[in-house]
Amino acid sequence: MAASTPPLCHDELVGSSHHDVLRVSTSDNIGIGYDIAGLGSRIIAQLLDSLIVGVIAFIVAVGVLAAINPADAQDSLLAGLATAGIVLFVYIGYFTICEIVTGGRTPGKSAGQLLVLDISGAAPTGGQLLLRNVARIVDVLGVGVVVMFWNSQSRRVGDLLAGTVVVRARPTFSLAAVVTPPPVMLRTPDAGPVIDGVDRLGDRELTAIRTFLTRPGLEPPLRARLALDMSSRLLERMQLPATAPERQWAPELFLERLYLQLQGRSPR
Repeated sequence: MAASTPPLCHDELVGSSHHDVLRVSTSDNIGIGYDIAGLGSRIIAQLLDSLIVGVIAFIVAVGVLAAINPADAQDSLLAGLATAGIVLFVYIGYFTICEIVTGGRTPGKSAGQLLVLDISGAAPTGGQLLLRNVARIVDVLGVGVVVMFWNSQSRRVGDLLAGTVVVRARPTFSLAAVVTPPPVMLRTPDAGPVIDGVDRLGDRELTAIRTFLTRPGLEPPLRARLALDMSSRLLERMQLPATAPERQWAPELFLERLYLQLQGRSPR
């Protein structure tokens, strides 16, 4: 085995113990962990999003005022109220639409690799995302920063009302301390063609893949995210080039074939 590529270690899989972590337990004793996004990273993401939505709101406001073209003071007051209402609608709509379309991200969150999840670890519903963003009306007045500072998971008022939490997008997971059942193969009946670089992996990687393949009860979106993250890390660990055909395989197919090849190589 090549010494230049160390195996996936325990710290890589479970994350640092001194960070706040959202832990999700599955029925087969697997712990899925997401690092909670801190106050600083969320403020930076908010500033970036506010800059973007500010430009959009300004363009909309100018268009509305130009279309209304108030003639007197009363018309100006009504135009101002209408413009304020539309700008507020744009502000809430920006965050809500972005998070619904992208599965919990805005441009600011994407830049900071942040993600909105249900407090259970599942993907949030559209209703949850709408509620948490309507509550921005309260949070942007300064209440949100105060609540986040004192909350152990940095949740603002909108998160508390909607039952959501903002985490770092890359999940970590811990291996079960018990014997796992046989893996369930859903994508392939055999090991397929030999994968270059498989000799760079060892027992830890085999155990990690086996653990993933034997975990029932994961919601499909969460399972897909874990498979993509795990396969990406293993592809880099194996030093496969960008043109390698294995990079075109579905993540779960790659993990199943890799498991079968590692299992066949292990001493019996």
